[in-house]
Amino acid sequence: MSPPFDARPDGAPAAPRRGPGGPGGLPATAARILTVARQLFAERGYEGTTIRDITTGAEANVAAVTYHFGSKEGLYGDVLRSQVGPMARRVALACRAERPPLDRVETVVRTIFDHIRTRPEMPRIMVREMASGREIHPFIVRTFRELLPLVTGVIQEGQRDGSIRDGDPVLLTLSMLAQPVYLNLARRVIAQVAGIEVQDEATAQRMADHACVVVRAALQRPADAPSGRAAAPRTAPSRTPAAAPRRAGARPKRGRR
Repeated sequence: MSPPFDARPDGAPAAPRRGPGGPGGLPATAARILTVARQLFAERGYEGTTIRDITTGAEANVAAVTYHFGSKEGLYGDVLRSQVGPMARRVALACRAERPPLDRVETVVRTIFDHIRTRPEMPRIMVREMASGREIHPFIVRTFRELLPLVTGVIQEGQRDGSIRDGDPVLLTLSMLAQPVYLNLARRVIAQVAGIEVQDEATAQRMADHACVVVRAALQRPADAPSGRAAAPRTAPSRTPAAAPRRAGARPKRGRR
């Protein structure tokens, strides 16, 4: 059984559990460090943020990072887990629900929109993670490696029952996920170029509704398409009876001219 999406590689919870409890069950100092680190990693990226920057903002000593998170890398991993892990769990639950495939697809799209809307630093953190020269963090790779087959499985189920069009299920999945991901990652450009403020709650809801309409229309099998899985292409039947097996090395006879 796979560890939770917000677990560390060794299966331990993402958040440290030492000392008196703070918000969300975290020790108060660790909670402050995690909050400031999330803000600074979003604003400056991993390389542009130092441990001293974080501890100064969190009003903690430098040793507190080592005590609660092990290292700057460990702290960064916990920031990623706090941002991506809960969304991954919700998407997995949506994929496993007992509902028609297209309804589950819509739930996945709405889940991603809703999750990112409540975590304004997440798009910037993810953009910096993808654009950096560093290796993509193992937690991100592992999480999306586990999520992709779940969502693709919903697409394949819809192809089998005739509700979703034929096509490469992985590419259809990636195209579907691109709607909520792109519209959120590019929110600053969209705001400046199109005048659409994605962080506004009413606008975010309108964009989620629009994305669901677009995704459904793109995935839904056309009414005039044959239902069920597409049959493998067959060659036209021969008009002449099958020839008898030839002896090895024998040349085929030519027909009359």
